Amino acid sequence: MATKLSLAIIITLLAALHQTTAAQTVHVVGDRLGWLVPPGGPIAYSTWADTETFVVGDTLVFNFKTGQQDVARVTKEAFDSCNAANPIWLQTIGPVNFTLNSGGEFYFIGTIARHCRLGQKLAINVTGGAPGPAPYSPPSTPSALVPAPERVPVRYVVGDGLGWFVPPGGELFYAAWAADKTFFIGDTLDFIFENGTQNVAVVTKAVYDSCDTDTTIALLTTSPATIALTTSGDHYFTSTYARHCDLGQKLAVSVIGDGSSGPTASPAPIPPPPPPSAPVPTPPRAPITYVVGDRLGWLVPPGGAIAYSTWAYDKTFIVGDTLVFNFRNGTQDVAVVSQAAFVSCDINTTTAVYTVSPVKITLTTPGSYYYSSTYPRHCNLGQQLAIDVIAASRTATSPTPSSA
Repeated sequence: MATKLSLAIIITLLAALHQTTAAQTVHVVGDRLGWLVPPGGPIAYSTWADTETFVVGDTLVFNFKTGQQDVARVTKEAFDSCNAANPIWLQTIGPVNFTLNSGGEFYFIGTIARHCRLGQKLAINVTGGAPGPAPYSPPSTPSALVPAPERVPVRYVVGDGLGWFVPPGGELFYAAWAADKTFFIGDTLDFIFENGTQNVAVVTKAVYDSCDTDTTIALLTTSPATIALTTSGDHYFTSTYARHCDLGQKLAVSVIGDGSSGPTASPAPIPPPPPPSAPVPTPPRAPITYVVGDRLGWLVPPGGAIAYSTWAYDKTFIVGDTLVFNFRNGTQDVAVVSQAAFVSCDINTTTAVYTVSPVKITLTTPGSYYYSSTYPRHCNLGQQLAIDVIAASRTATSPTPSSA
């Protein structure tokens, strides 16, 4: 009898353990964005956290490139003030897994340079269990540091994989990209863009601040535009396309000497680009398939609603074109809505709802079209897109979703 009772207890405990284990979730912080200085500032990770539910036993995964980022667990006071002096826990080698083995609030920041102040910070609330600090096991002792070799010139691709364009989140995007980099004389900037849709203007600080792009030092119109940093000091870049500068397509970098002694050479003038060839008439435009958000896809965007309005801004949508919404099934959907529902985020009133990715919508008639998501708070957090579709013979205009 005692043996049967003991066996029953063991089976019950194993079943409970299995249920607990099965319920655990792995959260990849920022999803595809990873752990970095985010475009759009701290709203990126607070937006991500708002769509997740954290329970004791879950795991956070911080994906980052070793040497460029780190992750620290800190107190609320240190989180609010971006004080990285005395972290509770610090890891410098990515990726990092952190198990949430107690309930309560957890705070994480990046400790490198100005990363925290530029938005690399995450606060979450964990349910279940008693609040309190998670037990900490110190990381293994790192191997002895090896002296770094003498620095060689670095070739930077501006914006990394996103390239040079009107960025989601505004001008903070390129400021965040440059914040953790040190630019030396001899380094090179590569601006990658689609020819005919962007350019690179070298400008003064006054022009950079005012976005008065009628006056430039040099203008490069063919991608990739390569600029060698030959002098120390501040360098400013933007675009002369209409409103691109105002919408955040601008980059300022500070270049320091290469460490050699002696006076700095006088700035070398940047040669003007060759004169453009005579324009060639283009044939009638074929229908285009647009991937909404490009690499970002369709999700609650870092930076809020400006992400998709920025994406749509420099595009012309014509009858016959197709929109493709890419998302992870079960986490997003695509709702076709009226202008009123778009403005008010009334997700209970929809024209159509699509739940399986990829969603392909062909634009068959001219007019304004509005898209959002029916998931709770996704619309309010910026997952919405408004576009204007025109007939091939008309000139494009931008929709004004806030108007009556």
